[in-house]
Amino acid sequence: MVSNEGSEEIGEEPRLPTTATVEKVLQNLELNSPLNLTPITNFIRQEVVSRISFFENKISKIWLFQMFVQLGIPQVYLFAALMIFSGMMVRSMYKKSVYLLCNLVGVVYPAYKSIQAIDLSTNDNEKGEASNSSIIAFNEQKQWLTYWVVYGWLQVADNWSNWLLETFPGYNFFKLIFLYWAQNDRSKGATLIFEKLLKPLLKKPLINNIQNTTTSQKQRQTFRQKQQPIQQSIITRRVVEGIPSSSVSFRPDPPPEEIWKTDTVATSRESEVKPYRLNSVS
Repeated sequence: MVSNEGSEEIGEEPRLPTTATVEKVLQNLELNSPLNLTPITNFIRQEVVSRISFFENKISKIWLFQMFVQLGIPQVYLFAALMIFSGMMVRSMYKKSVYLLCNLVGVVYPAYKSIQAIDLSTNDNEKGEASNSSIIAFNEQKQWLTYWVVYGWLQVADNWSNWLLETFPGYNFFKLIFLYWAQNDRSKGATLIFEKLLKPLLKKPLINNIQNTTTSQKQRQTFRQKQQPIQQSIITRRVVEGIPSSSVSFRPDPPPEEIWKTDTVATSRESEVKPYRLNSVS
């Protein structure tokens, strides 16, 4: 058997030749340029080369692509031709039916990833244990639930597409870029929208509800504390008089409105307001 090192020495074509070719071009630029291009080349590696590697890895597994490679056609030429053909098809579809293209970009891949997120959640529920996979499933669900909310609002905005196109001629093009940014696994734009925009908006009503609930509970607790000595004195007096304590009945906790009426501060304020009301009516 021939090892991997031996195959590289013989000159065997790498598994992802297009990615290797682009990497060699970047390395030559770094070595031969009089300027320090490392920040630029690293950015290209992170944003461009990684995507080329991802698509090349997926395409190289297609049986039709493998058949052309076995016929002797270089894999680099096949991948480049396929990318050019795909770009021409997208351009033609953009000119003929941009609305269909926006719907395909906005639905096909997100629907596939949403189904995967559901499968991840189902598997975690069957295991019944918290792990890193459950955290990943939660993040995926948050990403795609937020994405569908954003996509739904974009569909609503399309009802005014004529006005938007007149005001912003490149609306459809920027919509495609926005959809790609929102659903991309690297940028995770939908998650960013949730963390920076939706979460602060949803947090404020929740805090108000919690504060209202806490205030109501404090009012009930204060009322109970005021009523407890009175109830105790009534029970003591009944016991002294020989009346069984089981016959003693007490009022249930009143609602917050009644508690407010029994509050001394509120009652004093109400007494201050009444003369003004009577004078204003007369």
